[in-house]
Amino acid sequence: MNNDILLSLKNVSFGYNDEDVLCDINLNIKRGEFIGIVGLNGSGKSTLLKLILGVNKPTSGEVLLAPGIRMGYVNQTISTEEGGFPATIFEVVSLGLRKKPFSRITKEEQELVLKTLEIFNLKALKNKSTSTLSGGQAQKVKIAKVLVSNPEIIVLDEPTAGIDLESEDMLIEMINHLHAMKKTIIFVSHNPSNLDKCDAVYQVRDKGVFLNA
Repeated sequence: MNNDILLSLKNVSFGYNDEDVLCDINLNIKRGEFIGIVGLNGSGKSTLLKLILGVNKPTSGEVLLAPGIRMGYVNQTISTEEGGFPATIFEVVSLGLRKKPFSRITKEEQELVLKTLEIFNLKALKNKSTSTLSGGQAQKVKIAKVLVSNPEIIVLDEPTAGIDLESEDMLIEMINHLHAMKKTIIFVSHNPSNLDKCDAVYQVRDKGVFLNA
């Protein structure tokens, strides 16, 4: 695989009960790219993400991740409560570094959490309970939790769903900032205007993945 390509789908198909949901998908994602994915509900966007993340295995073809490359995933649910219990912003973000749920983090790791919170303008709120956050703040915390472990690829599944317009604009600005930090971004959105800064936008339809002109 080309050194610049972090993730490659080669002739990938996937289906249920002998019925293809996606068929013969070919997609290369390069280091530092900002990739947008759009499509109607039921078009196969979630299936594509599960293939990318390794949750689903293709019925044919192969999904190749470059050696040593890590992915972080942010789902579209707004809640940040862990195990049903509220926690502080600092505690939730630090979970991105913990080897085990209740293990301690080092002083250096604590500093890393604080630096990550600063990127998201959350440092002053580090002791605030996540149960009191707005939708936009909650999504920022979830992205910070992923970023703190320094993955090469960040996969965002409709992170602006269910939040107000002002929070959505702030979150998009933050995602663009992550791209400026040389992160490889895969961003699924129901709103094409959120994908203006993307290097490429792909539409999932008719069991395929097509590059938007």
